[in-house]
Amino acid sequence: MSRYVKVFRKVMNLQRRKTPLPWTPTFLEFTKETSVPFPVREKLQPAPIDLSYYLNMEVGDLVEVLHGPDCGRQGVVLSINKKKNTVIVDGCNMKKTFWNPRFGSSLVTQEMPIHITNVALLDPVVKRPTRVKRRFMMNGECVRISKLSGSAMPEPVPAAALRQPNLYQEYLRQKALGPPIKAAYAKPDPLNLRILQRLAQHIRWAQGAPLPTAEKPQVRQPEPMALQR
Repeated sequence: MSRYVKVFRKVMNLQRRKTPLPWTPTFLEFTKETSVPFPVREKLQPAPIDLSYYLNMEVGDLVEVLHGPDCGRQGVVLSINKKKNTVIVDGCNMKKTFWNPRFGSSLVTQEMPIHITNVALLDPVVKRPTRVKRRFMMNGECVRISKLSGSAMPEPVPAAALRQPNLYQEYLRQKALGPPIKAAYAKPDPLNLRILQRLAQHIRWAQGAPLPTAEKPQVRQPEPMALQR
């Protein structure tokens, strides 16, 4: 037998050993996917660090963007995502997003999140970005102090004022639409219309003018000024 045939048989025997047999328990092999279920994986995640607490930043504070295309722009913090450490600043990082076309316009320009390390609080005196520390007064009150000028930081804007609509943006939208339609301002209120009609009848009757009608041609005193809904 040729030596080449011996080598060929030896190689074939090795290949045969590598091929799995039909009764090989493949279910015992480890998979590439993690064996920890998703709910347990979610619980095993490390606890997020709230950077807004260490940066002494609250909703309603006046901040300035430090990096990005809106660098140097100032705005009020509208919301803080403590899990992702992102903030939404009024008028900063504006992006056009798609909205449901069945409820108005399809493209809406709104603020997108900014990482909290890319913004800084503004010093109330020199109007520059600064770091803030907390100090306790003699009466036990905790006050935020600016490290740049040493002055106390002002109180943030209340949440009720942040929920008010932007009247300037509404004015720009109305200006782009053009002058308002007359019917929008000419909707008569039924209750006020009846009151005005009764006032006109009383004024005419006081001046001596009769008030004949087609159903009742006789002249009579008008009804009293009672509101009838």
